[in-house]
Amino acid sequence: MKFYFSFLLTFLAWHTSAQPIPHPSNGRPFEEAIVPRVYITLPADTLNWIFQNVQSDKEWHAEFVHMHYGLADTVEDVGFRLRGNTSRNSGKKSFKISFNSFQSGARWEGLKDLNLNSEHNDPSISRARIGWHLLSDLGLAASRVSPVRLYINGDFYGLYANVEHINDDYVERRYGGKAGNLYKCLYPAPLTYISSNPNDYKFVSGGRRAYDLKTNTTADDYSDLAQFISVLNQTSTADLPCALEAIFDVNEYLYTLAVEIAIGHWDNHANNQNNFYLYHSNTDGLMHYLAFDLDNTLGVDWFNQDWTSKNIHNWGATSNYPLYSRLSSIPEYALRLQLFLEEIHQRILSNDFMGRSIHFRDQQLNYIAEDVYYGYDYGYDSTDFHEAWHNAAGGHVKKGIQPFLAQRASYSQTQFISGNADPVLWRPRLLGASNQAPIHATVVVFDEAVPSSVLLQYRASGTTLWTSVDLYDDGLHGDGDAGDRTYGNQFSVSGIATTVDYRFAAQDTQGQLGTWPCTYSTHLLHPFPAVVINEAQSANQNTLNDQNGDDSDWLELYNLSNTSTSLLGLYLSDDPTDPDAYPFTGGSMAGNGHRLIWASGDTTLYADHAPFKLSSGGDWLGLYFKDSSGTFHLLDEVHIPALAPDYSYGRYTDGHPQWVVFAAHPTPNQPNAGSFSDVEIDGDAVHAYPNPFAEGIWIASSQNENTLDLVMTNATGQVVHRYQGPSPYYWSGMLPGMYWIQLLEGHGDVQHLPVIKMP
Repeated sequence: MKFYFSFLLTFLAWHTSAQPIPHPSNGRPFEEAIVPRVYITLPADTLNWIFQNVQSDKEWHAEFVHMHYGLADTVEDVGFRLRGNTSRNSGKKSFKISFNSFQSGARWEGLKDLNLNSEHNDPSISRARIGWHLLSDLGLAASRVSPVRLYINGDFYGLYANVEHINDDYVERRYGGKAGNLYKCLYPAPLTYISSNPNDYKFVSGGRRAYDLKTNTTADDYSDLAQFISVLNQTSTADLPCALEAIFDVNEYLYTLAVEIAIGHWDNHANNQNNFYLYHSNTDGLMHYLAFDLDNTLGVDWFNQDWTSKNIHNWGATSNYPLYSRLSSIPEYALRLQLFLEEIHQRILSNDFMGRSIHFRDQQLNYIAEDVYYGYDYGYDSTDFHEAWHNAAGGHVKKGIQPFLAQRASYSQTQFISGNADPVLWRPRLLGASNQAPIHATVVVFDEAVPSSVLLQYRASGTTLWTSVDLYDDGLHGDGDAGDRTYGNQFSVSGIATTVDYRFAAQDTQGQLGTWPCTYSTHLLHPFPAVVINEAQSANQNTLNDQNGDDSDWLELYNLSNTSTSLLGLYLSDDPTDPDAYPFTGGSMAGNGHRLIWASGDTTLYADHAPFKLSSGGDWLGLYFKDSSGTFHLLDEVHIPALAPDYSYGRYTDGHPQWVVFAAHPTPNQPNAGSFSDVEIDGDAVHAYPNPFAEGIWIASSQNENTLDLVMTNATGQVVHRYQGPSPYYWSGMLPGMYWIQLLEGHGDVQHLPVIKMP
């Protein structure tokens, strides 16, 4: 019997985590609780060649060893080279490790690459890490980042920032679906209009394309980028919001811009035509803006500009910078920027965030004295490292990290313009494509206060009568957690049409109205069973075994309807050219029920085994219905990204539109559990160890409080124990199973911590 467990990550309402972009678990590669060691071994003459040819991107054969809590994981043949721009000529260089260079499709822990950045400009080696954490906290796309100690041929090369590479795996994990076009935009990438010819945006500067396509390179089709740039530049100011929001996630951009302003990220699109990605998602059809390269932030300046006091409404250049200049000129967007900045500064100035940044310092301090390369470029020593959080280091480091954050927040408040933003509707979603089950609707609403009303209007396409449905943020209407700014409800469309028009609206307490979209959107329906693919695991090793005792991969279906549904006529396939690969010859699924299918490739013994397997490097699954005429209809599909062993890919909760990576806690034949983390969560009120436990478990406050007040419930919600008394507390004597520890008074927001009692 195999077991799995996890810790539930509870988001605070003000933490703006309403339907966030998923941030995958750090797992082994991005461990933050310790500072792992990475060992690279290659011939000495090869290493000398690399250092003598610093502009070369040639990859060399090397051995990679990762030491994690004393356990070594070895990959015999990886690609190794220098990376970066200015760091190539620095004393402390940056490196790239590629796991698929010499073995196509290979991954280590689900990753193609590791980027080991020297952060030689930054005496804290932590500015980028702090910036990425902030983006993740706010539910925006963010690279995972962790500190590592690097050894090459046995010699210590110092402390490095291990920053997740932005590639197809990255966007698939965060936006779902098969990777659309991902453009790495480096100087000069102004987003100015050239022509309607997509090929004109393939121009080369500095030996590479300024808009460098990183996915779908065989097709090399820049039509989506050309359309985006055309709309951005050629549309009148009056028409720009409606036209642009139809193809670009404007709110995501404004929120990310607000983060860049808050951390002083000037080496970006708005000031330097540099350091950003554009991603065209196949899931929502929108272009997305992604921040990049966050080391020149938090008080780093090369142009004698005080970025703490620079006006938030005049942050970027207005000439030949249309993404910044055109959007910042729209009054409503200026108010949205302020709304987002207020949210961000609340987060930044919290004890949790400031304390976490100090933890980064203390975690690495003991290793700095041994890092001889740390002082090669600017003469930094361990004192400079320790002081980087509070004081300027001189030269290009004009501010300490925490003074910069506090001063930037203070100046921002004095620069706010008067006005009240319309309610901002963001990430609207409809769940369900069958008219045999209710359709669930959700939308995120930002405003200065809780809106007075949020609603969805819908009609059968081609009709004129709109029906209104109130949406709620109470945790009871498929909206997520109460107070998390996600509003939801459901409506029934049974028998009315195969296409529905819909729109969202929210009104604030001052009577201002926000709507999405400018007119209405359409949602296609089908008359077939309301069954969807719900979860899949492509690298099962220790999750569970099939009937043969094998660790076969698996996939899970979910019935969106609350009534029983026949499976007759349904088919599963891993190949869109072969839709009838696995037919269901009968049976049914209970209302809101699950069905597990083993992807073992062997159908000889058991009916619930599909004739195909899943690839851990990424795969596709489709669910079809064959009608009486023999025509196949695609009901659902999922592009599974590369997964580490025992990770699964599933909908955020059962049937939810957003797919996420579940790290080490898949839920086969069980409800999908939302956002989990298998690492320690800063600021948690309580922790329990060991977990799972056999004889007994210690429960303690992680906020240094002397007493605990908690109840313990079993998997069915029954209270099995109550405890009030000193911390820590030892619990034993329970039957095997899953339990929840619920912390009560004195700890602010209630925390629910799952623990497992093993036999």
